[in-house]
Amino acid sequence: MSWSIVNFSGGEIIRLAVEIEKAGKLFYEKAAAVVDDQEVKDVLTYLAGEEEKHVSDFQALGKGLKEDVVYNESYPGEYGDYLKSLIDSHVFNEHNVNDLVRDIKAPREALAIAFRFEKDSIVIFQEFSNVVDANGKVMIDALIAQEKEHIRKIADVARTL
Repeated sequence: MSWSIVNFSGGEIIRLAVEIEKAGKLFYEKAAAVVDDQEVKDVLTYLAGEEEKHVSDFQALGKGLKEDVVYNESYPGEYGDYLKSLIDSHVFNEHNVNDLVRDIKAPREALAIAFRFEKDSIVIFQEFSNVVDANGKVMIDALIAQEKEHIRKIADVARTL
């Protein structure tokens, strides 16, 4: 089962973003506990802390977000369907973090999952920027920049393995 948007609203989008970030934090914490490479463990621990900050950032963003989101669609619900397909293809869903961690056999595998999490999150967050005001766009853009920096850190560590 994957996450879903029940009612396509600002509040629902924030709820989903918070859940994604919490799942990332949980994955990073659990993966750090099972990898034996200290450099990988350190980057995963750092990323867990970053995801915790993002949870707070999204919660703050939600306080100023419009509840009703209206799009120019070719059929009712088109944008919601598109966003749902992005969410359904995200590396994490509500229940698979433990399975992903259990299947890690090498530090490189943990980094590959981390890379995909950050990349998938960027794609979804870019879409979220379509439903926020100018101040929200600034915050989303900052979060996306942080996710890109996380990808760079993951790639740097992966090159050393």
